[in-house]
Amino acid sequence: MCKEITLSPLGRTWIFDLDGTLVKHNGYKDEGHDTLLAGVKTFFENIPNDDLVVIITARKRETAAQTEEFLRQNGIRFD
Repeated sequence: MCKEITLSPLGRTWIFDLDGTLVKHNGYKDEGHDTLLAGVKTFFENIPNDDLVVIITARKRETAAQTEEFLRQNGIRFD
């Protein structure tokens, strides 16, 4: 027997690791640029606008501006 699941109408928080989850691992080092992994853009297009998106990484602070610009250009939102 399948029970009905009721989800909260409140917004959610999504937490993603960057390298190897959203982009090719170390692509920014090995190839000089990031590459989105398959399905990432479509997945992000389906995250409700009211939800919070947090992206974490172990990259050095010096790469922050380049990484954030790549995410914006590819329609990957983050808060």
